[in-house]
Amino acid sequence: MAAKLAIQGGKPAVTIKDPEQWARPSEEQMALIRRLVEEGALSGSGSGFPKEFEEQFREYVGAEYCLTTNHGSTALASAFYAVGVGPGDEIILPTVAYLGSYSGALHLGARPVFCEIDPYTLLIDPQDAERRITERTRAIVPIHYRGNPCDMDALLDIGQRHGVAIVEDAAHAHGAEWGGRRIGNAGDIAGFSLQGHNPYGKPVAGGEGGVVTTNQRELYERQLIYCHLHRAGIKEELTNPAYRIFDTEVLGLKWRAHPLALAIAKVSLDSLDYRIERSAEYREKVFGALGQLPGLEPEHTYPKANRVQLYGGLMIIYHPEELGGLSAEKFVEAVRAEGAPVGGPGFDHLEHLKPLYRRGFDLWGHDRGPLSGEFMGLPPYKAYKEGDFPISEDLNRRVFNIPCLVEPKERFLEQFVSAFEKVTANYKALL
Repeated sequence: MAAKLAIQGGKPAVTIKDPEQWARPSEEQMALIRRLVEEGALSGSGSGFPKEFEEQFREYVGAEYCLTTNHGSTALASAFYAVGVGPGDEIILPTVAYLGSYSGALHLGARPVFCEIDPYTLLIDPQDAERRITERTRAIVPIHYRGNPCDMDALLDIGQRHGVAIVEDAAHAHGAEWGGRRIGNAGDIAGFSLQGHNPYGKPVAGGEGGVVTTNQRELYERQLIYCHLHRAGIKEELTNPAYRIFDTEVLGLKWRAHPLALAIAKVSLDSLDYRIERSAEYREKVFGALGQLPGLEPEHTYPKANRVQLYGGLMIIYHPEELGGLSAEKFVEAVRAEGAPVGGPGFDHLEHLKPLYRRGFDLWGHDRGPLSGEFMGLPPYKAYKEGDFPISEDLNRRVFNIPCLVEPKERFLEQFVSAFEKVTANYKALL
């Protein structure tokens, strides 16, 4: 391809701006919000519209139990409490993560233990996670990153053999499946986020909010007592004799979702299958085209997984050796100059390299907490450093993300692909 690269003064390959045409049905959202406002249904849980949403989400996922919360991070926090995470415990999760995935466990007094990711799926490496299990391990936290399901068969097997709970971060994975079962109905317990607004927020988005699903009654009831103060009918829902001491205040936390957020999320849930189907068509086309180019490898998906691709875009693994050693930074810069929306290079977060984990932190003062001295049976905290996770750190230097669209403007996909074709064909001009 003889065309001059845009980064060197040539004409950009992509001329179409704001390529996403799908728009959320805001009129439907406003109508439902108006109904709730007129009814004065602006607070509470366990009855009325919040209960209706829980039931709809529960049926969609296929799980036995569903509970809404005010955020995805509190959804996961309640899940950690439910499985018995507490002071002196450890939880295992990939270093390619997000603080909200496990902050609930940290504040319960548990120490995060990081592990590697699989170099092809970019998801938690089950074997590396298993190697890090100790007598203090209470949970493993698979993160279904950008809607791509982790290897649930391997993780559940590990969990059962070691007596360790599998607490899934499904914040990006509403509607994803493992072996024909939707995420949220495949493991022990899963937390979802409702953050943002479509088409760019979480797959089911309500501004703010969270959802937890499980098939285990005891986990559901532990969540109820932990964070659903004054939920309608809560005393009748509690069947464990140990919980008969509680009145409707239970343990006092009130993490219930706002009904107006759930109204927005309900309309989002109604369109979820359509958006999954259309965005999957786009993903197949863009992955098929870019996967034919030198240096570019689309992220892999496990054979038993049916992913979604509605939040955070898609990941491309870059191989500089196939383009004369051209760095990922220069490659991405050149593609971006062509007008193609590209993020990176790098993941959003490498947790073990955050100052919090490179230095430790006296969480509660007086040298107490899981990230400082000896604590509740934990040995003194050992800080992480560069080189501790060579696979994740290497990939962090050479992955980038691209958008996945529901209804792209006409010819955008062709222009987008042509930007990559142009740069890979002319990479020598960048060396």
